[in-house]
Amino acid sequence: MTIMRIATAAALSVVALPALAATQEELRDALVGNTFQGDMGGGGYSSYFAEDGTYYDTSTSGTYEITEDGVCYPDTDFGCYQATIDGTSLEWMKDGESAGTGEILEGDALGLMAE
Repeated sequence: MTIMRIATAAALSVVALPALAATQEELRDALVGNTFQGDMGGGGYSSYFAEDGTYYDTSTSGTYEITEDGVCYPDTDFGCYQATIDGTSLEWMKDGESAGTGEILEGDALGLMAE
């Protein structure tokens, strides 16, 4: 009976562990040259991450950097966002809280560079 309780407690503790933020390399591999599409800040959001360090949204573009702090937007009020990645699913994190979720699409899937 005690062994069963220990096994159950161990299984539950594994499930309760928080997801680890993606590393710089994982972020680069997932985002650079690809598009994120999902929700952020309560609304729909899409952004293409060009290889030259420029992001393209539906209405704007700017500079991004991938650092040990996550995906950062210098010279803006956005700051840096960490992310957890599971396959093509991505969850943005800001100060330990979820800031948005969505999918990573291959390439400039929405033609954002052309806009």
